[in-house]
Amino acid sequence: MKNTFLTIATLTASILSCSAQENLPKVQTPDKKNYSYKIIVDSLDIPWGMSFINENDLLVTEKSGILYRIRNGNKKRVKGLPPVYVRGQGGLLDIAVSPHYEETKEIFFTMSSEIDTFNKISLVSDSVSDENFFNSELIKKGIELIREEYPFVFNETLKDFIETFKDELNNGFDPIEKFQLFLDVNYYPDIKDQNVLNQISELSNRIKKIEISNDINLYEEEKKLKSKLRSIQKKYSFLPQNGKRKAKGGHTALYRATLVDLELKDLKMIYKGDFNTKKGQHWGSRIVFDDDNYLYFTIGDRGNRDVNPQDISRDGGKVYRLNLDGSIPNDNPFFGKGNVREAIYSYGHRNPQGMVFNKKTKRIWTSEHGPKGGDEINIIKPGKNYGWPIITYGINYSGTIITNKTSMNGMEQPLYYWVPSIAPSGMAFSTSNVYPKWKNSLFVGSLKFEYLERLEIKKEKVIKREKVLESIGRVRNVKEGPDGYLYVAVEGNGILKIIPN
Repeated sequence: MKNTFLTIATLTASILSCSAQENLPKVQTPDKKNYSYKIIVDSLDIPWGMSFINENDLLVTEKSGILYRIRNGNKKRVKGLPPVYVRGQGGLLDIAVSPHYEETKEIFFTMSSEIDTFNKISLVSDSVSDENFFNSELIKKGIELIREEYPFVFNETLKDFIETFKDELNNGFDPIEKFQLFLDVNYYPDIKDQNVLNQISELSNRIKKIEISNDINLYEEEKKLKSKLRSIQKKYSFLPQNGKRKAKGGHTALYRATLVDLELKDLKMIYKGDFNTKKGQHWGSRIVFDDDNYLYFTIGDRGNRDVNPQDISRDGGKVYRLNLDGSIPNDNPFFGKGNVREAIYSYGHRNPQGMVFNKKTKRIWTSEHGPKGGDEINIIKPGKNYGWPIITYGINYSGTIITNKTSMNGMEQPLYYWVPSIAPSGMAFSTSNVYPKWKNSLFVGSLKFEYLERLEIKKEKVIKREKVLESIGRVRNVKEGPDGYLYVAVEGNGILKIIPN
């Protein structure tokens, strides 16, 4: 299963076929649009989470670490947040108003935190000293290959990478593939030449069109374009996305606080993932409540796919369930069992960034990022294993195989999986009569293809897919408001309200 740089990986025809066929039904673009939209909150960069207090009072998180309260269209910043560890895909994530907000004024939110540990588990130091920096032959060879590919790499960037991915390198993973992933998530090329920036933009747009087409005949062209893009980037140094190298690492944390006007009071961390890692990917995270006052939240596999998702003694790659006070329900599937994380409700997930409570079926539904192909919609059942990475319908971003298994006894199948991947974000059901033809449809945001997708589902089977708000931008979240309208968070744009014609 592991892709080593000691052997040449081969891509079989069956893998190519799997990654190049669209999973039915195909997404449609309606000829006539019976809706419009208006921007109700503007000037937002990455609006990750949003939660309504009432029709005229909305909380919105910015990934960069800002919480806004929008009352009657007036956007004000809320103070009192704990320090947010912004790295890669991590930052200030989801937010949810308590079901008993009118009495308690409580809110819940998830974020990336570099606090060493909440659960009082002893941590092994994750640092790499200069003395043992080169003590592994595999790491030595990896460094040589990286320096050949990226001659302008900073020593600090390289050390940051080795500290983050040392386990993978010692286990024989391809150092170039891992280094490119590391750069994509945590660093950016320091390019100021406008002509070069234009070339990169043109190449990126052509690559994106090929990905959208999902045409197997264009696979070789896509590889060449990506190689050309990398060859341009390699001429430049790479800088940390957030201005400076982060030293400690972090994990996803869940907080509870009291909202008093524009300030958070009585702040309390009620759960935090262990163990901290400097990897910048797959933090999750969404929060929802069910009808029985349980809180559910997600944490992604934190870039450690071969350990975290299948190990119930570790955090990451899980859906969790808590009481509103932060205690663990005694009917959780792993409650009272030794050497487990008792808050776990389900496991074997990759990176769930969408979650909703289905009021009709009383089940929690998630949408989660797969690798290349294999994004999933899952119906969450207590104690069940959803298979990642032992089973998947996707392949590595580089085109190499992860596993040849798509099913296995004891592992759940998704309700639906996307091939090609759409990079699903937030999700919501439309349950009101505001959009009569959309009632009971599931809506999922697409980060990759920049639209909101509507899915018609009958008997737990997707029978129709449709693009809504096509080419609107990277859709980060979607919510049904107290007024029954759908509200959509779009990166670089703001919060949009969909208006039926």
